[in-house]
Amino acid sequence: MQQVTKPPVTVEGSHAETLTRIFQDEVNLAVWRRPENPHWRPFTQALIEQAGHFERFASVVPGEAVDGLLPDWARELAGADLWLDDVNQLVEMFCCLFEPQAVGVRLHVVDRPLCPRFHTDRVPVRLLCTYSGPGTEWLPEHRVRRSGSGGPLPEQVVDASDIQHIPAGAVALLKGEAWIGNEGRGIVHRSPCLNPEPRLMVGLDWLSD
Repeated sequence: MQQVTKPPVTVEGSHAETLTRIFQDEVNLAVWRRPENPHWRPFTQALIEQAGHFERFASVVPGEAVDGLLPDWARELAGADLWLDDVNQLVEMFCCLFEPQAVGVRLHVVDRPLCPRFHTDRVPVRLLCTYSGPGTEWLPEHRVRRSGSGGPLPEQVVDASDIQHIPAGAVALLKGEAWIGNEGRGIVHRSPCLNPEPRLMVGLDWLSD
């Protein structure tokens, strides 16, 4: 297997096609900076207010709509169908890009960091979209400390100015350590730690047998 020699880079753009650049060897984060949709806001705010701390998981195969991600009471909230339509579009996009056998869809409503330490993921690729609240934080490669021996990622000592943010509403593909040829090069990221505002986010994972 050919070793990638270029340092990992991030690409961002205002069009969905930006996400296809995740297939470039040197890209470990691709961000589609789409604007927040105001039609989701009544639903996301109501879900956050009524759910408190809430997590839910669903598994779907390509061509299926996400079912069971929301409890019955949440399906009755204003704007729920519009929001679910967007989640289904993200799943369809994810399937088109990667052709997984199945997709794991995880919904989080949280008021504390899920992963407060900078880390990489042991997955091929993960899609994240924060619908409400502060988005995922990440480090540009020139600010990352990696283990030269392939061991665990060292503690990252960085200034606040080094930390980058994925905007709310944006769609991000985070390349992990299990992507072929990307070991030791996964995007270094964490949950936002300095803002106590509740978050509503969705993550998609590539599932296989």
